Amino acid sequence: MEVYLESIKSAFLIFPLLAFLITLPYLLLQYHKYGSVPLIRSSIVYTFILYLLTAYFLVILPLPNKEEVLTMPTKIPQLFPLSFLGDFIETLKEASSVLSFLKSPIVYTTLFNIAITIPFGIYLRYYFKKKWYTTIIYTLILSLFFEVTQLTGLYGIYPKAYRLFDVDDLIVNTLGGFIGYIITPIITVFLPNRDEIDKMSYKRGEVVSIYRRLLAFLIDLFVFATLIFIVIVIINSHNLIIPLVISIIIYYIILPTITCHTFGKYLVKIKLDSENKYKRLSIFIRQIILYFLIIFGPFLVINYSNKINGLVMLFYILFLIYAYFEIFLKFFGRKKPLIYERLTKTENISTVNYIKEVNETSQDTKSVVQCNKEEVEDESRN
Repeated sequence: MEVYLESIKSAFLIFPLLAFLITLPYLLLQYHKYGSVPLIRSSIVYTFILYLLTAYFLVILPLPNKEEVLTMPTKIPQLFPLSFLGDFIETLKEASSVLSFLKSPIVYTTLFNIAITIPFGIYLRYYFKKKWYTTIIYTLILSLFFEVTQLTGLYGIYPKAYRLFDVDDLIVNTLGGFIGYIITPIITVFLPNRDEIDKMSYKRGEVVSIYRRLLAFLIDLFVFATLIFIVIVIINSHNLIIPLVISIIIYYIILPTITCHTFGKYLVKIKLDSENKYKRLSIFIRQIILYFLIIFGPFLVINYSNKINGLVMLFYILFLIYAYFEIFLKFFGRKKPLIYERLTKTENISTVNYIKEVNETSQDTKSVVQCNKEEVEDESRN
């Protein structure tokens, strides 16, 4: 039992690092597909990853040193199905009580191998909406992956297998996944189903949150930095100001004016829109205010501060303070448009569509057409 607890502890220690590495791709995927990242979906996804990591560590840990493995006798794979049943019967005959029977290695190891894949079956049915036979196949594949990991000595890292490949493990692991599938309705009775979670995600995705915009901004910043480097190489300039201005004009002014979005906005399904008659002009002015005055303005002003009138500089600083304060308030739920949005009457809108509703509408339309067709045929017969 102590060995199992150490493996679980190791998984929980490694998980924060793994979660950190997958968070950005996860956010991109969620915003691109749904336009939002509900807490319940994130909880399900991240606990599933934690479960898989824990199950994997339970299979491979503790890791022996290579010298110790070399002294181990060669482990011959156990390829006879259901051989554990005979061991069960022998153990039951020798057991003095139910407790002693359960404490037997063959019993608790088998129960452990069943239990380790029960959560897998629950996740497959509840979140991934898999059928019972698909759950069995996927659980078998997961179990086979575990057994191959052991058979190959952790993919060749060790000179030979330090744990036994047992075909019975494939059977009991698969049984565990099927049990998980069966008990899913009981375990998840108080949770929303996958369709409800999707609908909630799409509904929230209709509103462009500040965090969604921040993610788009960070992606754009990376692309923008790459563009600056390319411009520097092309024009062979030692002055950063010129490549900076060129890159701002290309990426932040021209591109969104033509397409209504940047690369970052496209990835998270956001585009710029305006209620003005001349939408492109409004977007053009918006981008100039935002990127030449608010974001990169301070850097440009520092380099040319000696050429700017003192009174103009004072008004510019006050404008920056106000603009940054509004952005700060936005993170705390303020719904009022930012100053550069109000000045240009522009906004960020979501381009995410609720696919299920579209499909349902299409089905309803087909049904109406079919009904009308049948009515016409009936009238023609009459």
